[in-house]
Amino acid sequence: MMPIINSIGNMFQGLSAGTTLGKIAIAAGSLITAFYSPIALLLAACFAFTATDMFYGIKIAYKNKKKIESHKNWKGTLTKLADEFVIISLARLLELAVLNQDGVFVLTGGATTIIALTELWSIIENLNTLNPHGPWKALGRFLKKKGEDYIGTEIDLSDGNTNSNKLDSKES
Repeated sequence: MMPIINSIGNMFQGLSAGTTLGKIAIAAGSLITAFYSPIALLLAACFAFTATDMFYGIKIAYKNKKKIESHKNWKGTLTKLADEFVIISLARLLELAVLNQDGVFVLTGGATTIIALTELWSIIENLNTLNPHGPWKALGRFLKKKGEDYIGTEIDLSDGNTNSNKLDSKES
């Protein structure tokens, strides 16, 4: 057992060039890798949904002949990606610190699902704008009806706001 530990120590010394800063950098990189590698697919899924939403948003801008300002587009998308990263990271931290669970992804999976569904809704809206007669129209109606049943109010999709004056019969 001792030769293995010595060889690990020698490798660590070689990689860090014997400096304290090098050792700290390797240790920090190891901790970050251990923290994020189990949720890498969840992060990639959220980022893929966000990138797809951005792609269809650009297509709508081209269709409507609106000027695309790349710095604003990237700033908004990068801000959204950073926010998603923080939310999923904090959910992971809660799982490790509070729940003391390493292989259970209830919070990170839930946060990822909520983020992905929000992005999917935006993608469906974008597809509906590009082609109002596409197959996603039925999916949009189904999701609208389920949302209305869940929140108990009628959803007016024309301006993107809910109409709180029209109550569902369940609340009357």
